[in-house]
Amino acid sequence: MTDDNGLSAPGSKKGKLQRTILKMLRAREHQPDGLPTNTRFIYYELVQTGIVPKPRKEGASGRRSAQNTCEAVFWLRDKGLIPWGWIVDETRAVIAYRHAPSVLDYLKDTVPLARINPWGDELPPAIPCESRSLAGVLRNVAYEYMVQIAPTNGQCGGFLRTDVAPLLSPGQRVGYLGDQDLCGGQIEANTRKVLEELIGGELDWHRIAITERQVERHQLPVISKPDRRYKPARCHDAVETEALGQTFIVNLVREWLDRLLPEPIADVRERERIEHAQIRAALARIARRRS
Repeated sequence: MTDDNGLSAPGSKKGKLQRTILKMLRAREHQPDGLPTNTRFIYYELVQTGIVPKPRKEGASGRRSAQNTCEAVFWLRDKGLIPWGWIVDETRAVIAYRHAPSVLDYLKDTVPLARINPWGDELPPAIPCESRSLAGVLRNVAYEYMVQIAPTNGQCGGFLRTDVAPLLSPGQRVGYLGDQDLCGGQIEANTRKVLEELIGGELDWHRIAITERQVERHQLPVISKPDRRYKPARCHDAVETEALGQTFIVNLVREWLDRLLPEPIADVRERERIEHAQIRAALARIARRRS
């Protein structure tokens, strides 16, 4: 049973969760870097505030602890209560290629995409992330600062060798984001070891999140996480990076990048705006001559 606005009955568990998430997302609408988001960050915000219980331990019966959250988010989108674009799915992608009626039209459309390297003569920092959800909410920041971002999604020897290492050089700055647990520490150590061996030198490595200090300071929820690399699986305490919250993580990355930049990013974007206008004017003159 649903009420007039498409939500489940107010007194039902589904209805209460839908209303809580709807209120949460509408509050994010006017927050810098609050949207788009993904269900993983929504779920951890609910856990952090005590609205949703902490995940069940391995072997416990019942539904996945995040399943109700996923279903509530889908309900809100399906009923038109929130835009579909507010939620992103990093596990899927569409491959499409740009085109235009002419090369000149293509160039005109491309001008707004042209960027100036805000790092001067240096290589931009790289940001490896342990999960796709982290990389997803950092895409806008990565584009703004022109930094390399790579979701490793755990241990990924092939991806590190074929896609990540070719973009790196010895001494390059790296800001890592990963979980605070035994497995997360091993993933980070292996990622760094593999990359430094491949490029033949050390990286200027910095863990942005999640750190022990952040766990203690923000009293983040600790979960029991199964490590299925062992047979049978072993459980250990873990704090996943998403528990910090999307806005907090984005701000952490912004602050780290701002400290490293040779000049404010706003100044670089203003130069881009001026040069875009100059190039559009030049293309307009070419178009007039052709006509």
